[in-house]
Amino acid sequence: MADTLTSHGEVEDWDGLVAEGVRLTGSEGSLQFRLGDLGLNLVPLPPKGKRLPMAKYKLLADFAEEIGQTRERFEEYRLVAGAWPKAKRNRQVCWTVHAYFARHPDRFIMINNPPLYKRSGQRHWTCEGARKALGWSADETEPTAEDKLRQVEELLADEDLAVDVVERAMRRDPVVRKVAQRQPVRDAFNRAQVEEVRTAHEETRRMPEVQRINEESEVLTVLGLCHSFSHGISRSLPGLHLAELSDDAKGSIREGLERVTAAVGWTEYVLETGKTDMDAALERLIAGG
Repeated sequence: MADTLTSHGEVEDWDGLVAEGVRLTGSEGSLQFRLGDLGLNLVPLPPKGKRLPMAKYKLLADFAEEIGQTRERFEEYRLVAGAWPKAKRNRQVCWTVHAYFARHPDRFIMINNPPLYKRSGQRHWTCEGARKALGWSADETEPTAEDKLRQVEELLADEDLAVDVVERAMRRDPVVRKVAQRQPVRDAFNRAQVEEVRTAHEETRRMPEVQRINEESEVLTVLGLCHSFSHGISRSLPGLHLAELSDDAKGSIREGLERVTAAVGWTEYVLETGKTDMDAALERLIAGG
């Protein structure tokens, strides 16, 4: 066996060993695809742009545990199987290469067009060759950061679960500081906070007891204005000599009474319609402009 590991030239039946390795590799890929197909039978891939409900992820996790697989690995088998319909899979290519190409838009063409290896003079896919074809660096591993983010987004499709995860993450000071440094995040949080305050205010305002208090307050406000005017007139008029005023003075008083009359008419309008808008002419009249 030691001789077998030295170099190709010193290995007996090198081609036979390679053939056996290819057979085993194909068998491994078949097993992984079969597991992935089981996952698809349990939970088919959702339409593009849609997310699975959390109950479906729990079903997959429970099944993975029952068969002795980790949830993450079983979900990877399922996603890769979903990316490769059975008719498009290449039995001569290992499952890992299929997994590398799973998200590539030209994967069905790429899988059947392997590169030429000068050493062997044959065309075939290796994991390293697939990585080079995808432009990955030598130390880059799957999944990428974007892949991880996409998986997290899918897992957090349930809003309640997402809130719990964010709350736990925000307990970590380094995370809080890094999030606070991102202006879009701060803007989004501020908008949400303002909206939450506005919504809470509206909900509070609609509460029966609050509505009753607000109603009493508004009634008292208008009645107070009416009382101030009527009480002031009733106290002041008896001591005035309005009939003896000049025509210009009487005209000024009548202008004031017109404003009061207009204000009363507008109040009646608001009582009937609930609309507090007024046209420019009415606004100028009431304001005395």
